[in-house]
Amino acid sequence: MRVLFVVMLASGLCMAGCGQAADRPVVLDNPVGPSLITGSGSAAAQASGAKAVAVPFHSEITWTKVVNGGVPDPCQGLHGNPPEGMVYLMRNTSEGPAVSTHLGAGDFQIRTCVYGRIVDGKRVPLGWLADMHWTAANGDVLLATSRFLYWTGQPGRSVAIDSVTFQNGGTGRFAFAEGDGMSYVNAPEGTAVYEGTLRYGKKEK
Repeated sequence: MRVLFVVMLASGLCMAGCGQAADRPVVLDNPVGPSLITGSGSAAAQASGAKAVAVPFHSEITWTKVVNGGVPDPCQGLHGNPPEGMVYLMRNTSEGPAVSTHLGAGDFQIRTCVYGRIVDGKRVPLGWLADMHWTAANGDVLLATSRFLYWTGQPGRSVAIDSVTFQNGGTGRFAFAEGDGMSYVNAPEGTAVYEGTLRYGKKEK
């Protein structure tokens, strides 16, 4: 069952199948000091709000720790109701290193609320909703949520495609993050690539 819920995709597959441009910025930004934007009321955060620009986001992740089968109790509060006719079955947690634009090398964690049906007393997983966070080398945190869309082949043994929404509520530069993208999940390999567009430094309303 582990392969059904691990959420990741090898970068080579994404580059071949996702149309990654040859001139995409390389992942070299690896901040080591605290961000200058430290809070929602900071002058730097407000000043940057007027200049918020969408920038490409790329992240490659490999799972090193997977905990499957946690109780799904927090899922309702985090994501609301599962799709119609479904119930939450379990909540999994996975962690691993990530190398990402705008964050550099850091840690990544995803908590996946698996939903599905119960048929003849057996749980039949059919998809998931997830919340995740990236931690940059300087400690800034980027938050996002994702929603399972489809498997490209046999469930649990192929690439899974998720839609991703970046969320405000992180820290430092990412306290007001916005944006969206896709995750390309290689369940058998335990890897993933995230591709999208990120805006951060939004002015507080």
